[in-house]
Amino acid sequence: MNLLMKKFSRITLVVVTTIITLVAALCIVSVAHLLMGEPIQQYQIVITVVATILITSVVSWYLYGLLKKLESLEQELRHSISKEKEAIYIASIQSSQHVINNLLNQLMLVAMEIKKQPTFDDKVAKLFGQMQEEATELMQQLASVKQIEVEDIKRSITPK
Repeated sequence: MNLLMKKFSRITLVVVTTIITLVAALCIVSVAHLLMGEPIQQYQIVITVVATILITSVVSWYLYGLLKKLESLEQELRHSISKEKEAIYIASIQSSQHVINNLLNQLMLVAMEIKKQPTFDDKVAKLFGQMQEEATELMQQLASVKQIEVEDIKRSITPK
């Protein structure tokens, strides 16, 4: 329906709907009179045509307006959901950053204690430092996502 509404004007759609309804109404009246075995009177055709044109054109015009309003409300809703999704994402990232930054700060204490231990394996100590740096970098990348879409978020933390 949206495709038709975008392709044709309101007047065109109302006229086409009215013509289709008029043809259907005249067919129904004709079949009804054939089944009853009575001839169709000219005034019955006039009443059918006038009533169909008046009712169908008014109802079609009104329904077109309602559909346009509905389309507008749907766009507003989509925009609102997008903004809400963005706010939730940002709040989640900020909360995660807080938790991870606290953890990284606490791990700095562990790193200082590792340096005090002369018997601690240097390779493990170096690996531990790299893990801290990687965690910090990944959080910064995640926080820098511009488009809040699943693929963009995944791409921000994918190893390069």
